[in-house]
Amino acid sequence: MSQDKTRSLEKQVKINAPADAVWRAITEAEQIVRWFALDAKVKPGVGGYVWLSWPGMAGESRIEVWEQGKHFQTRAPERPQVATDWYVEGEGGETTLRLVHSGFGEGADWDAEYDSLDRGWSVFLQNLKHMLERHRDVAGQQIMVPVPVGNVGLDEAWQKLLGPGVLGLERTGERGFKARAVTGEALEGEVDLWVPPRALGIVLRNWNDARLTVDISGCDGEVRAWVCLLTYGLDAPAVEALKARWQPALEGMFRAA
Repeated sequence: MSQDKTRSLEKQVKINAPADAVWRAITEAEQIVRWFALDAKVKPGVGGYVWLSWPGMAGESRIEVWEQGKHFQTRAPERPQVATDWYVEGEGGETTLRLVHSGFGEGADWDAEYDSLDRGWSVFLQNLKHMLERHRDVAGQQIMVPVPVGNVGLDEAWQKLLGPGVLGLERTGERGFKARAVTGEALEGEVDLWVPPRALGIVLRNWNDARLTVDISGCDGEVRAWVCLLTYGLDAPAVEALKARWQPALEGMFRAA
């Protein structure tokens, strides 16, 4: 595929954290699992690798560029034309992180992947900012639930996930919200990402500033949804208890319909 027929997406986020903390968050496995993948392995340096895993999928990319503290690039062996570059710039307490994901081709399949990643990176980078600014030195664990949506439309899936049967989300101002989840828990805090009917990010003030995200991909009739809860300051049994309450409710919500 010729270079002039590819395209890139670029994201940038300012983080109130030192550059070395941002660098560690994107290059160390024990940090990556606090905001991005459910499991991770990293061998640093050129020729090394980044292996990432989510429920039902996993993959490894080779590190092609490694400028310590400043820039690294990865490429998946099966698709070497697609590169992910991370640039870290900053001094003192504020850092700019720039992500460039390049090499996307043309056509319906590429368009769907491009749109999904464009939205997905917005979710993940907000996760990263949240973790570094509010929970840098606090242990964190994620709960990820792929929700079987089935043959429904995007708007229906969005309304169902946010409605009284699941999150029960009620906006209380430009950013504020309160909710009573299907599991019975009271939720309240602020919305920091709102892209209906595709993506939602909310900070749960009454859960020690945990973060809950919803990401809906696909098109009408072929919809997929992910719900992720990033917890901080909870021990493993408490996280497992949360998962035991949330996962069955989420997995069964569309099945019942």
